[in-house]
Amino acid sequence: MGDTFCELIVPGKASPADSLKPALLLTGTAAAAVLGLFVHSGAMILLLAFLIADVILLPKLILRKHVEYEYTYVNGTIDIAAVYSKQDRKELLSVDLEKAECVAPRGSAHLGEYGETYREADYSAGDGTNPPYVIVLGGEDKKKILLQLNQEMIDDLRARMPRKVFLS
Repeated sequence: MGDTFCELIVPGKASPADSLKPALLLTGTAAAAVLGLFVHSGAMILLLAFLIADVILLPKLILRKHVEYEYTYVNGTIDIAAVYSKQDRKELLSVDLEKAECVAPRGSAHLGEYGETYREADYSAGDGTNPPYVIVLGGEDKKKILLQLNQEMIDDLRARMPRKVFLS
């Protein structure tokens, strides 16, 4: 069997929490300023703490709103990284797919036995047009990983582990 190497970049979806965090931080800063100026001067310490948090956290929170997932597939192993605003790269996960219990499209009947006890990690586009594949990892980790696999990855996985990979 030949070596298979494939890279794929998938645009991620920003969660509502990603948009809410900077707004909450700025609201807290404004509230501390109002408290410090009009209610009690001791709240100026709180304002100072919020301003320091704004300077440190706000750039990172704004960058995290634009995410792309980069999949690197090599011979049954997939490495997942997040690229934030095309500047900051963070390695998220490396999965040996030979240890997977099941690989199937989301909504497949083959995923029925893997219920609520499995944590879900979504590294897919989440756009709804192309259903992601679910990779079920068992053992002590018990995780369902959602990915947008391309046809080359699916074909190689199907050749490596035909009893665990399902197309419907």
